[in-house]
Amino acid sequence: MWKSLTCTLAATLLIGSAMAQISASGGPIRVTAERSEVLDREKQVILIDDVNISQGDAKLRADMVTLTYTSDDGGSSGNFGTAFGDIKSMSARGGVYYVTPELTATSDTGLYEASTNTITLSGNVGLLRGGDVAKGSVLTIELALGRTTLDGGVNMVITPAN
Repeated sequence: MWKSLTCTLAATLLIGSAMAQISASGGPIRVTAERSEVLDREKQVILIDDVNISQGDAKLRADMVTLTYTSDDGGSSGNFGTAFGDIKSMSARGGVYYVTPELTATSDTGLYEASTNTITLSGNVGLLRGGDVAKGSVLTIELALGRTTLDGGVNMVITPAN
């Protein structure tokens, strides 16, 4: 019960003010995890075990996700009950899955940077788009541009439509 309450409280506080965009369509961010830790001084929320984050039609799943945020109170002490402000970054580790209607990607780690509106997946990257499959070392997704770039020993299987 306490775990659920802690995660629900953290998720509720995040949803209201977060400006991160793991989805090109934006909207509220929904978070579930087995455990959450709020580090006020570091301006971080650490989500641990069975982490699921969704926004619009995009979903992110990992073993652990660290959210770094800006203070919504002008940088003052930031008590637990204050708003988290805007999310600056999300760092995911362990069994990372990023899913949209257009693609499914897997990797060892992932990083979302709000300043560039970019998701970078690295380590054993797998990418599935329609019937096409690709593998590489680093996948960069530029959300605003709708562009994906796969680097590092790229290996692809392309399935023609006909």
